[in-house]
Order: sequence, then structure tokens, then C-alpha cells
Amino acid sequence: MTVRRQTLLEDRVYDFIRKYLLVVPGSRIVVAVSGGPDSVALLQLLYNLRNVLKISLVVAHLDHNLRGDESTGDALYVAGLAQSLGLPFAVGGRDVKKYRQTHKMTLEEAAREVRYSYLAEVAAECGAELVATGHTQSDNVETILMHLIRGTGTLGLKGLLPLAVRHCGEHKINIIRPLLDITRDEIEAYCMNRGLKTRTDSTNLSLSPFRNRVRLELLPLLREYNPAIEKAV
Repeated sequence: MTVRRQTLLEDRVYDFIRKYLLVVPGSRIVVAVSGGPDSVALLQLLYNLRNVLKISLVVAHLDHNLRGDESTGDALYVAGLAQSLGLPFAVGGRDVKKYRQTHKMTLEEAAREVRYSYLAEVAAECGAELVATGHTQSDNVETILMHLIRGTGTLGLKGLLPLAVRHCGEHKINIIRPLLDITRDEIEAYCMNRGLKTRTDSTNLSLSPFRNRVRLELLPLLREYNPAIEKAV
């Protein structure tokens, strides 16, 4: 029997997944959940669509050990969320600061590399073919602007792709981004309307990371020239 989808956003995510052939029946997916609105909405949407898509889910969360009690609280929250949905989950911790010092890179780069490496390990351990992340259309716009500012060719202008392959040491993972056609505002409205409680990462308000400066300073300025700048990009 066909399972009826219940919300417009679920329909849009379902159609996006089908359009880009992100999953096939029987797929096992590691869902990266930080505890923020994007990843919590991603988990809920995939959970609601799991029967019609014929997929199984595993929740994964990495504590970067950068925010003390706040990040510990995030890990406990994600574990509780997975348990409330009856899903298997993995919660790990890594020393991102040490990795950054060892490899001589920015904190953003180190956190991204460590996070994907952890997700690849979880996928390998549970036999998952895919890793799903909560990147939205808003993230994609920010990424394209960051590429433009730094200097890029046509590859950089593509921004984030619905499906990407990433090599993490001895592991290779297939990353899917089911929310890439959904804006951050739509995600936050979905969480509010569904009564989904989410965690707030205090570092998202810091102007130190390049992405945050694009999000909090550049985009508001560009909206003064074109209120629909995200769609234009």
C-alpha cells in the first residue's frame, strides 16, 4: 500500500530525491544530525518518507569538543531524538583543535574534514551506502558567494551538488543533500510548525568564520540591492 505524504515540504523533498535519483529502494542512509534546525528537519523529513522511499536510517552526531557543555548538550539531544524515533544512532567525539594544529588549516576546514571522516567511519561500520547532510539552498548561495570572493572557475560556480562523492582516507562516501532546494527560512518554519525543538550553536553568531561573515554581513547588504538575491544567485 502506498504511504501518503502529508506536507508540501515533504512532497518537495520527495520530488527532489526522485529527480536526482538520490536513493534507491533498500538504501541505508547515515543522517548527519548536529541538532540545529537544518539537520533536525532533514531527519524528520526522511523519517516521514522512509516507507514510501523504502529506506532505512542511522543517525550520526559528532561532538567537535569546541563548545564545552553546549556541545555535550547537543550530543545528548541528538541521542535522545534518535531514540524517540526508534532509530539506531552513533555519537562520537573528536579533537578538532588538535587536528587543525597538526594539519595547519582553518578551524572551519578542520571541523569539516574531521566530521566527514567520522561520517565515513559510521557508514562503513553500519553498511550504509549514503550519507545525508542538511545543506539547504541558503547554504548553497553562501558557498557560491564564498567561491566568487576567493576566485573560482566554472566548477566553483556550481556550488553544492545534490549528490557528491568524497574520499576520506581509506573510505569513500556518497553524500546526498535532499534539502538543497529548500531555504533556511522554510526549514525554520517547518520546525516551528511541527513543534520540533532544536539546538542553537552559539558559534553561528561569530563573525570569525568566513561563512558567517557572508551570511550575517554580505547577504543582508546584497539584499538592499536585490531583495531576491538568493534566487538570483
